[in-house]
Amino acid sequence: MNQAIRKLSGLLVLPVLLAVLLMMPVRAKAAEYACDAVIPVSMELNGTHDEKFEVTIELAEKADPDTPLPAEEACSLLLGDGESGNFSIHYTEPGDYFYVIRQTAGSTGYMTYDDTVYAVQVQVTNDEGDVDGDGKTLKYTVTAYDASIPEPASENKVAELAFLNTYAPPTPAPTDDHPDIAEGIANGTWGGAPTATPGAVNLNALLPQTSDDLPLTALVVVLVLAAAAIVVLVVLRVRKNKQDGQK
Repeated sequence: MNQAIRKLSGLLVLPVLLAVLLMMPVRAKAAEYACDAVIPVSMELNGTHDEKFEVTIELAEKADPDTPLPAEEACSLLLGDGESGNFSIHYTEPGDYFYVIRQTAGSTGYMTYDDTVYAVQVQVTNDEGDVDGDGKTLKYTVTAYDASIPEPASENKVAELAFLNTYAPPTPAPTDDHPDIAEGIANGTWGGAPTATPGAVNLNALLPQTSDDLPLTALVVVLVLAAAAIVVLVVLRVRKNKQDGQK
């Protein structure tokens, strides 16, 4: 009887142990053995314009074809003046990963686009500093270089990936016909009310003003008639004097 009870108890212990093991939390080390690297980028503009500028990331020529990249839709950033963004890349194993980050030039007139090309290296290594001490994790460091500067690379290392564009539309230049443009630009009045230009002289405005309006044409006619009358009187007077002298 006792032997039968012991056999039954042994059979019951095994399922209980299995149930306890299944209920215990188990950490998946494979999921922890990864990291997400962040590569920040900033944009500045000299001048004023509302254009959004495109910055892209791609694999460097020496990169392994299997090098991780951001999601396809996240391989480019659109940044305005004073804005910043970042490229996020997921890594699952240690290694050195190489990228190129550059700006895509637009077509806005009078805009100068920064053509700096950055060579970026992301170094992923094991991180033994797991708090629980029960598995490895990964950590990363980002190093960027200005690819337009010749080697050695230690001399063209940059602290940040920043692009600086310039928008400089031309200023209206003064001409011989309008010499006041230069002065107007200098004092900030260019573009205001138009400068008065000289026109025909108003003779009526130059005549003495009386209580009655005197048309200029009538005055001229009167003066002409008066002059003619004087001439006629002089001629008649001369003829009369000649006739008196002949008698």
